[in-house]
Amino acid sequence: MKKRASKFLPIDLQVAINTFVEQFNIMEENNLDTIPPEYTTNLLETMAKYPEHNNILLDLLDIINEGFK
Repeated sequence: MKKRASKFLPIDLQVAINTFVEQFNIMEENNLDTIPPEYTTNLLETMAKYPEHNNILLDLLDIINEGFK
């Protein structure tokens, strides 16, 4: 079953999430180490436009920061 962003989210956020997930799946299928950073940037920038999702955005930023330690 293919995972998709919830339909209640704004369309641009749905697209950013779905695109990120698709790229993550491609990374796993091809045994790659990373996805191109523009997909993560797009997801974070799009999510930042919606204050109601700040908690999730901050959690994602914490996860990303942990990866750099």
